[in-house]
Amino acid sequence: MPLFGPPDIEKLKARRDAQGLIKALGYQKDAGIRKQAAEALGELRDSRAVDALIGALGDPDWLVRLCAVDALGQLGGDQAVHPLCAALKDKESSVREHAAGALCRVGDTRAVEPLIAALKDSSWRVRSKAIGALGEIGDARAVEPLLAEIKGGGSVSESAAEALAKIGPPAVGGLVALLEDSDMELRRRAAETLRKIGWQPGLDRNGASYWAVKKNWAKCIEIGAPAVEPLITALRDSDDQACWEAAQALIKIGLPAVEPLIAALKDSDKDVRQIAAQALGTIGDARAVEPLVAALKDSDKDVRQLVVQALGKIGDAQAVEPLIAALKDSGEYVRAVGAEALGMIGDARAVVPLSDLLKDSHVYVRSNTAEALGKLGDVHAVESLIAALNDSDRDVRKYAADGLGRIGDRRAFEPLTLALKDNDAVVRKHTADALAKIDPASLAPLFIALEDCDLSVRQHAIEALGKSGSPEAVKPLVALLDDNRTSMRQAAARALAALYQAGKLDGRVREQILALRSRIETKHTDEHEDEWASCSRINRHTDWGIGVDFPL
Repeated sequence: MPLFGPPDIEKLKARRDAQGLIKALGYQKDAGIRKQAAEALGELRDSRAVDALIGALGDPDWLVRLCAVDALGQLGGDQAVHPLCAALKDKESSVREHAAGALCRVGDTRAVEPLIAALKDSSWRVRSKAIGALGEIGDARAVEPLLAEIKGGGSVSESAAEALAKIGPPAVGGLVALLEDSDMELRRRAAETLRKIGWQPGLDRNGASYWAVKKNWAKCIEIGAPAVEPLITALRDSDDQACWEAAQALIKIGLPAVEPLIAALKDSDKDVRQIAAQALGTIGDARAVEPLVAALKDSDKDVRQLVVQALGKIGDAQAVEPLIAALKDSGEYVRAVGAEALGMIGDARAVVPLSDLLKDSHVYVRSNTAEALGKLGDVHAVESLIAALNDSDRDVRKYAADGLGRIGDRRAFEPLTLALKDNDAVVRKHTADALAKIDPASLAPLFIALEDCDLSVRQHAIEALGKSGSPEAVKPLVALLDDNRTSMRQAAARALAALYQAGKLDGRVREQILALRSRIETKHTDEHEDEWASCSRINRHTDWGIGVDFPL
């Protein structure tokens, strides 16, 4: 019917008058009327309106065009596909966005290529809608463009992943390839998308890459050698715990990991180089020695420190000279660990350089050096270790005493005797141990230690007396059975039992000790019964209640 005034869209819609609404769509005087008409036609879903709505895609008002696009999406049909594809190039981004959404609803494969082209649109909203449409259509042609969107890492990368999950199996190959990408987040997104698709990883490199991303280290270890490269990639994870666990997996895989870990010593990421050095040291394969020696020149002092540590663990003699050179490193912890490594290797070539290092300004270096010289056990270190008994640091003095005891040279006896007066109880305790090792028959220093103000020092002296095998030790030990401290009585009893068991004493003295058994039992069943019982859970009828067999 002819229109004499503005059409009443609500009445036309109420009457479901498609023809009237089509005419209203051409009402040039009011873009608002045309917009309402397009919306109403979409709601009616009358196929007779398709041509008119296609025509409205050329309307000068972008809101009319937008509503026409939406209506065509609701109506669908073959006729709408090409016009909607053309609308993907509309000058107004909102129209393009709605055109992509309409094509998603239509779901026609003819829209795939235009939608792929829309992935380059300047508006992320248009790109996002185009991605969603490609996912719903599910055509394999969209896989590579969508993978590119994921790699781009922009605002639509997550949408691209969701679209690939909908496309399913055709996307698997490309997603698997992303599992070893340098971008950690990209690897995670690819793995999650594969999970949504229902892909089942095998016991191969692809499967290992997947499990490494999922942090299932047990699966990686099960796969073995094919998992090495994915685990190397995992070392670059920003999660420190994940890096550590990946390294542990590499260590458990063992020898197949050596060469890739050697290559990782040259990685641009210093954290990866550190982890690689640690892992190589733990695996302990000699193939790593030469590359590790080369890595002693790394620009990062933490890397150098871990390289030195690794060389010490491997223990190959060819590392000795490079490690000696590392004792002059600018990093104090490199020097300290270098001393420790040389002590572990045990090569006599290190004695003189280590002796010089006892003068280092850093206390940690000196303490490690003193300990290393003790492990080397070389008499040429005696004078340096004696001098270290006067170091300002307690640990240095302690390790110096230990080292001298281990070497066992008589030259150290007098200096160690003087060290029994050290102001630190720990040093005095270690000194007593050292003296007992150097000359078990010389009990004078141990008698001094029995009077120490520190309980632990006295207990160490008691233990040393028990190991001495000397009859001279019996009397002071017997006297200690009357000590007011249960721990001291226990220590004395153990020492007497040790003397008895050693068999170095003559029969008379052994009988004397054996006769003390009943006295000790009596001693420990008096007012201190509860305390004594708490210290010993062993039947006192088969031993002295001191944890030491004492035969009848």
